[in-house]
Amino acid sequence: MENQTHHGKKFYQDKKTGYWISTTSPRIRAHVWVWKFNHGEPKKGFHIHHKDGDKANNNIDNLECITVKEHVSKHKSEERDAANLIHVEKIRPLTKEWHSSSEGLKWHREHGLKTWEERNPFKITCKKCGKTAETKCFHQDFCSNSCKSSWRREQGLDNEQRECVICQKKFEVNIYAKTRCCGRKCGGLLRSKEH
Repeated sequence: MENQTHHGKKFYQDKKTGYWISTTSPRIRAHVWVWKFNHGEPKKGFHIHHKDGDKANNNIDNLECITVKEHVSKHKSEERDAANLIHVEKIRPLTKEWHSSSEGLKWHREHGLKTWEERNPFKITCKKCGKTAETKCFHQDFCSNSCKSSWRREQGLDNEQRECVICQKKFEVNIYAKTRCCGRKCGGLLRSKEH
């Protein structure tokens, strides 16, 4: 079997991917091994790229450390996009099935709780009262539900158009209010009518 040796480690070519992989544990690709030997561990979010596109050319002069985004764009092609699309269409029903299974739902519950526990709280300034509050929610703008409701009422965000039950005049009121009349006069008439 054809092999390469770099800095004391032997590698063989994986026919499926074309990359040269170590024959001993821990398994590592030759280009990553060569980079690590010469420059140390690549920073998180970076990949080692073959400049000339030849996966067999694992010479340090042919390698560069670039961001994941740059790496993906260098390897982007119409054929790859088409292959990815076919792959996604093939696995989508399987992922949908797993996510709605009892195993998938359990994983989502546990993952959600773990993520919430690990999230660091940060400070916000309440949009209504200006007080400083601590939260773990990324889109929280208020120190309490009371301030949030009060602000929404002031802005008229939950208002709707109603028709007065006495004079049929249109009026605007909060969607959660039980108001049936446009004003005091009609309200008094309604009360006397109902008693």
